[in-house]
Amino acid sequence: MAEFDDFKNFEKDGWEERASTYGNWAVTSQIVPVAVEALNLSSDDHVLELASGPGYGTSEISKKTKNVLGTDFAESMVQEAKNLFPALKFEQADAENLQFEDNSFDKVFCTFGVLHFAHPDKALSEVRRVLKDKGIFVFTVWAPVEESPFFGVLADVISQLGSFDVGLPQAPPIDDFSDKKRASVKLSAQGLSMINFRAEDNVFDTGASPSQMPTLYREVGVRSQGLLDAQDTKKLPEIEAELVSRFIKFEEEGTVKMPFPYKIVTAQKI
Repeated sequence: MAEFDDFKNFEKDGWEERASTYGNWAVTSQIVPVAVEALNLSSDDHVLELASGPGYGTSEISKKTKNVLGTDFAESMVQEAKNLFPALKFEQADAENLQFEDNSFDKVFCTFGVLHFAHPDKALSEVRRVLKDKGIFVFTVWAPVEESPFFGVLADVISQLGSFDVGLPQAPPIDDFSDKKRASVKLSAQGLSMINFRAEDNVFDTGASPSQMPTLYREVGVRSQGLLDAQDTKKLPEIEAELVSRFIKFEEEGTVKMPFPYKIVTAQKI
């Protein structure tokens, strides 16, 4: 078995399970319009979205061009997107092994999917292959854990009250693409040249109250659910209570509103 294949199966199973709940939380959908602007779309562009999930990105792109296809490796996510946006095209596809011909798309788009790829170098190689000459790839990644309260709080609480050594599958480094220099090197190695790396630091409404944060962690992230559910059952109530306590300071008008820093990366096929 190739390195990180266990992680790939873990991620796929997890996303198959959360297709109907992922869209309940508002953060990613708030980011999509900003990220799509970076594509600089024209009505003639043929666009592929990777890891399209419930289809928010594909829907936003369709406002500029009708030549857009959303893809996800989770069959249930594809079906959810079809249910939400029946007029648009979605199909199941593995970003690391795309079945499209070379030079098929003017632009490729991916919001936060790169963080979930078991073999991101393979995915980048496939992006380059299916892009036309000088084609554009735009993707988003979360800022490093130490810069993000949402991820940092979970890491800190687990460090204090729980354990990270709970048997989750080994994964590629999660912050390779949130660092400009490392991202540039990774892209260049697969024939893609970084042309923009933009940091965004907006405050977003999670749509969750502090008491709902343990649920949010489970419904928006496969790894965060796995990490929480694998904790000692005797310690888990204390861990969850501490999570709730940590997010009270971010509560405004009943929901948690907090910084969700992220990066928008634009690369071009060399």
